Amino acid sequence: MLLPQRYRATLRPARPARRTRRAAVAVATAALVATALATGDAGTGPGTRSDITAVAYSAEATAASETLTAVNAFLATLSTTQKSTAQASRTQTNLSQWSNLPDGLFTRAGLRMDTLTSTQQAAVLTILRAALSDEGYEQVTGITTADGVLHTATGSDDYGSDHYWIRVLGTPSSTGKWTVQYGGHHLAVNITLTGDTMTLAPTLFGVQPATYTLNGVSYEPLAGETDKAFAVVQSLNSTQLDAAVLDTAVTEIVLGAGQDGKTLAYEGVKASTFTTAQKTLLLDLITEWISPLNDEQNASKLESAEANIDSTYFAWYGSTSSDQPIYYRVQSPDFTIEFAHQRNMGGISHIHAIYRESGNDYGAGD
Repeated sequence: MLLPQRYRATLRPARPARRTRRAAVAVATAALVATALATGDAGTGPGTRSDITAVAYSAEATAASETLTAVNAFLATLSTTQKSTAQASRTQTNLSQWSNLPDGLFTRAGLRMDTLTSTQQAAVLTILRAALSDEGYEQVTGITTADGVLHTATGSDDYGSDHYWIRVLGTPSSTGKWTVQYGGHHLAVNITLTGDTMTLAPTLFGVQPATYTLNGVSYEPLAGETDKAFAVVQSLNSTQLDAAVLDTAVTEIVLGAGQDGKTLAYEGVKASTFTTAQKTLLLDLITEWISPLNDEQNASKLESAEANIDSTYFAWYGSTSSDQPIYYRVQSPDFTIEFAHQRNMGGISHIHAIYRESGNDYGAGD
């Protein structure tokens, strides 16, 4: 049974053996059906039993077809008015309408989670389950849960774990190009499908607070992206470190919201100078950024990242001691990653980070 959205936390403090993605989808589907039956949302009108059973997937289905099925199942639960809000044309203006800012500072489009029924909320989560890996799903829900913690700490309605919007741009199909957007404060997931091909670029991952505790359990949604970056920089020799450290202070991501189409010149130390062990550490960090996409779709991206490792740059600004505010950048011919760990609001730490693909944001190159 789903917990109240504001307090939902599925990010585990330690990862057990991975479930297969299809098992994850089956669990989410079962939860959706159980919620519908328990709440009475499976009666008449939007969200009927026939709508919910459409979320059942073939064992042979691809991640793209599972995502398509999940999106159509979600749309089937909506009223006509809700559909007109949730769906829009796939224009660059609509694609770019996301931000890391809190509610009071940015106007978002789509349907906010707290306006949906429990059945509709579960259907949204099923979309995320289908498109993302287990780790990616846990990361997203860990970020949204953190915003609920921030709401409790500040009392501000600009924050909340249910203050996240779902929007579908373009016509969902097995052949065309279309995008699902899910985001709010410190999160913007752009899932673009072109036939059977999928990308998450651009996706903004942030979190505030960066670490938090619920029911006596500590969570850190971007732990891997933090710890593995420190592992890379701490492995560098003095010559490599001199090359990696940026000449001017950078404390915020450059290619965040509102920066579509922009690029950055290569800076930092080139991985062709790395030892085999250092390249392994860098690939481990890169994997943290690519693996939120489902396993089926991220495999070729990971292979390309490894093939291009010698052409990849690693840049850094800030202390090389762990648990300090820092900025880093990883640039490959395929992608750019930026990560900025900051402090504000009386010392509450928070992170802004972005993943973009060169020439393929929103699936432009597919």
